[in-house]
Amino acid sequence: MTLPDFTATALTVIVLGLFTGSLVKGVLGAGIPAVGLPIMVMVIDPAQAVTLFLVPVAISNIWQIVESGHHREALRRFWPFLTLLVAGVWFGAGALTSLDPQVIALALGCVVIVTTAAQIATPNATFLQRHGRIVNPLAGGLIGLCAGATGAFTPMIAYFAAMRLHKNLFVTLLAFGAFMGSVPLYLRLITEGHLSWPQFWASALGVVPMAVGITTGYLIRRRISEALFRRIVQAGLLILGAMLIWRGLN
Repeated sequence: MTLPDFTATALTVIVLGLFTGSLVKGVLGAGIPAVGLPIMVMVIDPAQAVTLFLVPVAISNIWQIVESGHHREALRRFWPFLTLLVAGVWFGAGALTSLDPQVIALALGCVVIVTTAAQIATPNATFLQRHGRIVNPLAGGLIGLCAGATGAFTPMIAYFAAMRLHKNLFVTLLAFGAFMGSVPLYLRLITEGHLSWPQFWASALGVVPMAVGITTGYLIRRRISEALFRRIVQAGLLILGAMLIWRGLN
């Protein structure tokens, strides 16, 4: 589907999805596909929605990696996670157009809510921090498979939130993960014929609502404390989980 094929209603919903997802990303470090996808699939199918995220997600992630200032620490500490994430996305993306999106959404929503509830119930847990060298590669591969199959990196948000990282390192890791994970995802979509030049240019137009949303969110993040940031992340994850479950049941 090219841009002229969208109805006025569809365009409005698409712009709303891009803006809302970008606003959340500006505050939390992630959210364009995770928040925008459930909104956009009300008017277009998941594979089409994912193609529209290409340019906005790439530009926003590069900007956040530079802006947060923790890219060296992120790569030094989490390169095993990021490496296995990329591999997992490549294999998972093969299922994006074949698996039932409702079943996937329902499963992801349950995982996000359960893991977030566990974080809230055990605020001082340090298991992931103490065993990161073992857990990070495994988590990267599993999260990559889920992200490739769904087009959203929501489980990665829950994973890094559970590690209770400094908010700027948290944002850097989410940006790195989303950027690196998007490469195999979109390569897979291109090779399987789901992404063409008209869709690329339609995605490029999404930079406008993305820029407005992410700038607004960034200004909000600069003004909040670490504790408030963590509570917002947890609340956001619960909302995202509920949205995924709702999508899976309808």
